[in-house]
Amino acid sequence: NVKCPAYPTELVIGLDMSEDVTPQGFERMRSVVLRLLDNINIAESSCPTGARVAVVSYSSYTKYLIRFTDYHRKRQLIEAVNNIGLERTTNRRNIGAAMRFVGRNVLKRVRKGVLMRKVAIFLTAGESQDSTSLTTAILEYKALNIKLGVVSLRNVPNIRRAFE
Repeated sequence: NVKCPAYPTELVIGLDMSEDVTPQGFERMRSVVLRLLDNINIAESSCPTGARVAVVSYSSYTKYLIRFTDYHRKRQLIEAVNNIGLERTTNRRNIGAAMRFVGRNVLKRVRKGVLMRKVAIFLTAGESQDSTSLTTAILEYKALNIKLGVVSLRNVPNIRRAFE
């Protein structure tokens, strides 16, 4: 079982809370997050190693669920993620707006260091309503040197096209 990252990492995870996310779909997303957290080193001190983790929820709006400074122990972080519930909403999905929020706000204040990595992973249950904001966000991430990943529960052609 390889424990990474060797480099200090700021990791933001975005959870889809849009109107069409089912409880089963949300549980699948949460299990992916828990598996990911189980396999990385969490920064448990001010020493610049391991990952600091923040979690946001998104639909048409984005909000913090866990901030980088909230948990410094892996067990507490995993427990907090386990306690996140699906928020019922009538809002549609706008993953591009969520990405831009993360890039401009969450990853704005990160630890300093030459080897610092900024990573954002968004879990989604479907298509994004606005492909223009998605394309803009991807370009901003490239300019800001933020590594981006999207994990989808369904086929999402407009998200795939935005990455091409």
